[in-house]
Amino acid sequence: MKVKEIMSAPVVAVKPTDTVAHAKNLMLRKKVKRLVVMERGRAVGLLTLDDIVTRLRAESPAWRLRTLDNVLVSRVMSRDVQTVSPETDVNKAVTVMLDRDIGSLVVVEGERVVGILTKTDVVRYFSRDLETKFKVKELMSKDVVRVSRHHSVAHIVELMQEYRVRSVVVTEGERPVGMILERDLAFAQLEHPEKGVREREVRYTRKVERGGRPRARYVKYVALLTADDIMRRDIVTIGPEEDAAQAAGLMIRSGMSGVPVVEGDRLVGIVTKTDIIKGIRRLASK
Repeated sequence: MKVKEIMSAPVVAVKPTDTVAHAKNLMLRKKVKRLVVMERGRAVGLLTLDDIVTRLRAESPAWRLRTLDNVLVSRVMSRDVQTVSPETDVNKAVTVMLDRDIGSLVVVEGERVVGILTKTDVVRYFSRDLETKFKVKELMSKDVVRVSRHHSVAHIVELMQEYRVRSVVVTEGERPVGMILERDLAFAQLEHPEKGVREREVRYTRKVERGGRPRARYVKYVALLTADDIMRRDIVTIGPEEDAAQAAGLMIRSGMSGVPVVEGDRLVGIVTKTDIIKGIRRLASK
């Protein structure tokens, strides 16, 4: 199988001088998670949801998340563009993606951009052509990054960055009740359109020296949004004995980057696009 047979074309592109707001709107309209940054006919960068979430955390303290809508694409994009030929074997392209820990390869003929190969393209190929090759339990990750409904968006951003994951599972006890994807963070409404950064007054008590009587004090806390505000409630799940190609198909149809794996109501793992792609490399090495 050649890259040209499964790649996405034409690419959805932006300019370095476009704003992040424009880029996000384009992602929503075209239903894509990454844009090729073009200048004078050449690919000079990539803008992904991960770039936006990473910059969201770096732009200000974790407790003071602000929108990046007015920031230029050139300040947020990744400049390390990895390219591949349309004639490259998919197995070789998959190895490059895994070794470099990247989610896409820009497909070029000479310097001309002719397409892009994403994890979604590869997972779609797996769901269509590689049925019965693996059970879910053979590819899934048992370590799942979990949060509660009450965790703040700032905390979730930190977890995604720390564990380098594209999604977290919201749980009640051992039961999955929702998921949060990086795109949910990238498109979260962190600011009120008229009032700016949304704030909440939080009350806490502290002891003072005189008399040791607790006194109430109010502070402003900016991480207003919680997991419960932005999580996806209509999640799909799969059992560990099911065909991994079925899990891949669920990812494509639902737009999720991973599918929680359950036994009954109990969360036992997650199978992600990266796990599926690792399965392709395992097949190629046999």
